[in-house]
Amino acid sequence: MTEVNFYTGVPDRQAYACRLLRKTLGAGLKTGVWGPMRLLERLDQTLWTFDAQEFLPHVLVKSSTSALLRERTPVLLSDQLDDLVGCQALLNFEPEPPAGLERFERVLELVSTEPEQVAAGRVRFKTYKAMGVVVNHFNLTP
Repeated sequence: MTEVNFYTGVPDRQAYACRLLRKTLGAGLKTGVWGPMRLLERLDQTLWTFDAQEFLPHVLVKSSTSALLRERTPVLLSDQLDDLVGCQALLNFEPEPPAGLERFERVLELVSTEPEQVAAGRVRFKTYKAMGVVVNHFNLTP
C-alpha cells in the first residue's frame, strides 16, 4: 500500500527536495520527481550544486532521453507522470495528487509556509485521506 509523507513548514522546497532525494537514494529507492518543467529545471541545477562533496545521480527526462539512461538513473525529473513508471517513490511538486498513486510505494509532498502552498497542501492531504491512503505528517516549522 502506498504511504504518503507530508513535510510542512518547509522554508526552501528546492533545498529540502535535495535532502529528501539524498535520503531516498540512500534507502535504495528509485525516485521520480513530478512537477512543472520550469521548477524541474531549477531543481536539476540545484542538484548539481547543493553539496560540493556529493553527487546525486539524476536526469531531467525529455523525449530524447534514452531508455537505458532512464532505467539506470536513480532519480528522474519529469513533467510527465508516465515517464516515472518503475519509480518506487514520487516527490510531487504538482498541485494535485498523482493519478495511479498505487504504483508508488511512497509519495513525498513538500509544503512551504506560503499561504497558497499551505491551502493546496491541505486539499491534497484531505484527498489522500479520503482515498484511504496512509498519510504521515512531519512539521518542520521551528
